[in-house]
Amino acid sequence: MDLPNIVAMYRIKNEEKWIEKSLESVLNVCSEAVILDDGSTDNTLEICQSFDKVDVTHQANLPTDEVRDMTKLLKMTIKKKPEYILAFDGDEILAPNSKEILSEELNVLYPENSVFEFQVLHIWDVPYKFRCDGIFHSMWRSRLFKIKNQSTEFHYKNSIYPGNLHANHIPDNMEGLDRSVASKVKILEYGFYSEELRQKKFDYYNLHDPYNVNGDNHLYIISGKGYRSGPNGMEFKKLPKDIVVEI
Repeated sequence: MDLPNIVAMYRIKNEEKWIEKSLESVLNVCSEAVILDDGSTDNTLEICQSFDKVDVTHQANLPTDEVRDMTKLLKMTIKKKPEYILAFDGDEILAPNSKEILSEELNVLYPENSVFEFQVLHIWDVPYKFRCDGIFHSMWRSRLFKIKNQSTEFHYKNSIYPGNLHANHIPDNMEGLDRSVASKVKILEYGFYSEELRQKKFDYYNLHDPYNVNGDNHLYIISGKGYRSGPNGMEFKKLPKDIVVEI
């Protein structure tokens, strides 16, 4: 069965390490991808422009505002006239079996549903290991949503954090958000992959988002400490071999 017309949308910055494999995985299920590059200074922009089915817009020297950017990105993506939109990050890769799963879910199992949640697996140190304690134990995110036949004018709510950090990936007033489907599709997330990346993320959040975690200073990112880690510290599982992506 053919998939409905799905268009991916990305808001990214400095994702040269992952964006090529990310786009390859997404374009296996999407007709094209729309990217808002928020001032990348590495090779991210050049990598994105090397894909025929990727439409890239670059902006620079703007203050951080995730709601502003997601609103702009959504309008750009809707112009492509998709049936569904897949909201994705530049350090994420769709598991290799996603096309078969989505084909069945969108065409047969849940053709009337508008919002789909994917489980996010945080890959840690090696391609076949993911963290599974604390907040990593069961992390689901609404990432695929139907545009066709929606009657509302979409909008994103401002967040309580500086720069509207942690804005949602999909509009807050989506019809069907309260009836989302837990898809079998997995997202492999690499933002915590190496010690260097984890330290950078830890430093960034402590600088820009200091009030988010009741004073534990985001220790869960770099250790098994903090209230967002599990009671036994860091715990890990192995990915099934059929969805491991070699980096």
